Amino acid sequence: MVNEMEIIKAACHVCHGNCGMLVHVAGNEIVKIAGDAENPFSKGYICERATHAVNWLYHPDQLTYPLKRVGERGEGKWKRITWEQALDEIAQKLTLLKEEDGPECLAFCEGTYRCDHVWARARFASLFGNPQNVMSPGTICFCCNRAVDKAICGYPLNFTAEPEHTKCLVLWGTRPTVEREYSGFWQIFRARQRGKPRPKLIVIDPRLTEEARYADLWLKIRPGTDSALALAWIHVIVEEELYDKDFVETWCYGFDELKAHVEQYPPEKVSKITWIPEDLIIASARVYAAAKHACIHAPEVAVDQTTNFSSCEHARMILRALTGTIDVKGGHYCYPGAGPVVDGKLFLQDSALELADNVPAEARQKQLGADRFKLMTWPGWELLNAIHEQWWGVPYPMVYTVISPAPVVIRAILTGKPYPVKALITWFSNPLLWAPNTKLVYKALKSQNLALHVVLEYFMTPTASLADYVLPAASWLERPLCSTVTGHRPFVMGGARAIKPLGERRVDYEFWRGLGIRLGQEKHWPWKTYEELIAHRLNSVGLTYDEFRKRPWIAPEQKKYRKYATFGGFPTPTGKVELYSTILEKLGYDPLPSYKEPPESHFSTPDVAKEYPLILITGARFKPMYHSEFRQVGIGLREMHPDPIAEINTTTALRRGIRDGDWIWIETKRGRIKHKARLSEGIDRRVVSIQ
Repeated sequence: MVNEMEIIKAACHVCHGNCGMLVHVAGNEIVKIAGDAENPFSKGYICERATHAVNWLYHPDQLTYPLKRVGERGEGKWKRITWEQALDEIAQKLTLLKEEDGPECLAFCEGTYRCDHVWARARFASLFGNPQNVMSPGTICFCCNRAVDKAICGYPLNFTAEPEHTKCLVLWGTRPTVEREYSGFWQIFRARQRGKPRPKLIVIDPRLTEEARYADLWLKIRPGTDSALALAWIHVIVEEELYDKDFVETWCYGFDELKAHVEQYPPEKVSKITWIPEDLIIASARVYAAAKHACIHAPEVAVDQTTNFSSCEHARMILRALTGTIDVKGGHYCYPGAGPVVDGKLFLQDSALELADNVPAEARQKQLGADRFKLMTWPGWELLNAIHEQWWGVPYPMVYTVISPAPVVIRAILTGKPYPVKALITWFSNPLLWAPNTKLVYKALKSQNLALHVVLEYFMTPTASLADYVLPAASWLERPLCSTVTGHRPFVMGGARAIKPLGERRVDYEFWRGLGIRLGQEKHWPWKTYEELIAHRLNSVGLTYDEFRKRPWIAPEQKKYRKYATFGGFPTPTGKVELYSTILEKLGYDPLPSYKEPPESHFSTPDVAKEYPLILITGARFKPMYHSEFRQVGIGLREMHPDPIAEINTTTALRRGIRDGDWIWIETKRGRIKHKARLSEGIDRRVVSIQ
């Protein structure tokens, strides 16, 4: 008997795009994956990660049943157990640890926020009494970006250009060609091929990237000095009165203070800091300001991993405000903060499921890092949430703002300070590859101080190999999706389960629910399956789950610009875009952006520079991989990009006897790794870029 072919509308969450997919299924086997042309977001786009997803799913190294460690950590000795045994034993251990050291002894480690389950972790932690001791890449990625933007203007902003309206596109340390190819960048250049005018393109990057080759102006910046450049742009725009006077006068707070402040950042001075010629700084600032419909595309990573990040993003928000490009066509569209609305009904937000109110004040004070990193922990969330609830009537998501820096969590495991962290639950995350100070992370995960470490994963990663329990997680092909990107978007992206989970793999929700029930949380987890939970959320806007399976998205309503004029201002304490931030001031930070020399550089540590004369930049994105994923041999992606690449200037390389394709050591004070050299004239002689 031949199984009849069925086409399932699913949604990929390999990256944040959540592209719509058509999965061809016969029986419980995937035959083919194609893009869904009806999907209003991805419009049929599919990348090589999705085209190779079948190979990834059926890879022989995929985890398919729960494992319990029986040897020493890292020894590789495991015993197969049932889910019920695993959850029972984990719950028993957590109960004992909670009795001995309090609920704060538990920490969580998670990855980038691409799925629709993060509220479940937050809900579990809230009910457990935990202060949300969560470490994730969000502290050096999109979450800190969003927190600063929220403090300055109150709205979530869109960073993708609108091809039909954008007159100037600034790519600030980002590469759309290796992120999401259906983004505004390629649409803009395809429009040019059809004879339509394209916007001016400014690229700020230490490397001559493919995007920089298209650029009208390429600013080859010294790594770590982005906030100085942004402040110099502000200086030029204010000094030459290129700003939108009406918008600044009506909708901005603190202009006079800003004007006086940026006098200390003239282009002549900043040129020496950034290595960018003075005339190029001035010219690029003028081009950006003159466009009126400009977009600074600077989503995350390149600048976020520097000590100047918050100042840099604050300065970029000021640039958007000064030029009046907030919530205008071709600029930065403001998403309404309430979330998706259908026929006047509000979709049930992730934040409403997190149960933040269950975390009492005394517990919040115990959150790791809350005493020092106040914008990204409870003190910042409480200020932002008060305004958010006042404006929108719903809570602000904890997931973006209540995060503990990874080094603080790791050191708490090792030192027991400020209190012992004895249990760790790691899910969709591999901190041995992303967290700072790999050797210290390894030491913590091996430490006897860590009495319990549970990992939910697809493969036996380096982090999973050091765990006590490794549980197999269902992938995007084996589970449904119903996502607002954890409350960030005013629309819903989703898809159905294409096949039943392979082996004994389970949806993450089932882990949190199962563990929660064993710890006395049963009444708070009434939805037995994830489909039931999705149906509950859809019911809030009058949709059924079957309707959603056939059309798995809730598209945004037609864009309405200048909402601040309709709503009477911005969701900030002053009701305006706060050039001078009262929230940052209240938290004890500088209310205006500034530039500080990186803590380790030729200027701040000249003795180190004598031994290590080159500047290293890390984390360069590259396809077909995404972050630390898809590197297993046999999927077809590693074969496309088999080796890690170090981009090094040709002259710099030849002086060291390095030829193109040579394997070289990349060494810092902290250790060394091996990469393959790629010689290039498109990178400064003083800089090396690695993946």
